[in-house]
Amino acid sequence: MDYKMYLGINNGEEGFVLPILPEKIEFNESGDNKTYDIINLGEVNTINLPKLTEISFESFFPKNEGPYVSSEQLFEPSFYISKIKEWRENKQKIRFIFTGSPLEINDLFTIENLKLTESGGEVGDIYYSIELKRYKSYAAKKVVIVTSKKDTKNIVKAKVNAKPPRSVEKAKSKTHTVVKGDTLWHIAKRYLGDGARYPEIAKLNNIKNPNHIYIGQTIKIP
Repeated sequence: MDYKMYLGINNGEEGFVLPILPEKIEFNESGDNKTYDIINLGEVNTINLPKLTEISFESFFPKNEGPYVSSEQLFEPSFYISKIKEWRENKQKIRFIFTGSPLEINDLFTIENLKLTESGGEVGDIYYSIELKRYKSYAAKKVVIVTSKKDTKNIVKAKVNAKPPRSVEKAKSKTHTVVKGDTLWHIAKRYLGDGARYPEIAKLNNIKNPNHIYIGQTIKIP
């Protein structure tokens, strides 16, 4: 099977076969493992997924036909160059196909670097080097929290059984029933801790004469 190398976009609907096969093609599949220094243990490493595959090669776009041309159709060098530049400017993913080798590949890549050269004595031929990196599609995923019917029932039950907040009970007002021998001074001393505060009790109970209280009278305590 003949070697063929193809660059294109839109799943191969637009592109071209490289007219001159490169003398060599390099595949770089670097790892992404990390090492850390741990106290009392030393250096340890973690195993991560490999980095994206990188492919690079060099060749040229010929001005004229020749036995070295491997493609069935040859275009002007400017055609190949303009296509590659157009794809890069439009941020296109590139379909790279390499057949006829144990390293066959057919996948999406991005063009990372492109270098063009024109040599004296070979006017019209454009030499190039190109670097590709495998493209991995990605997208943000929407996370949906699913609540089972059992959990929903428990939530509803909890709401039904929930006790209403306890209302703050009003402090019950204190009262004292007058017995034989009571005076407002003694009552103030007993409940307020100071007999001299008896005027407060008299005012609260509308007692005009603090010395006139009677047995069985209900006295409100402030």
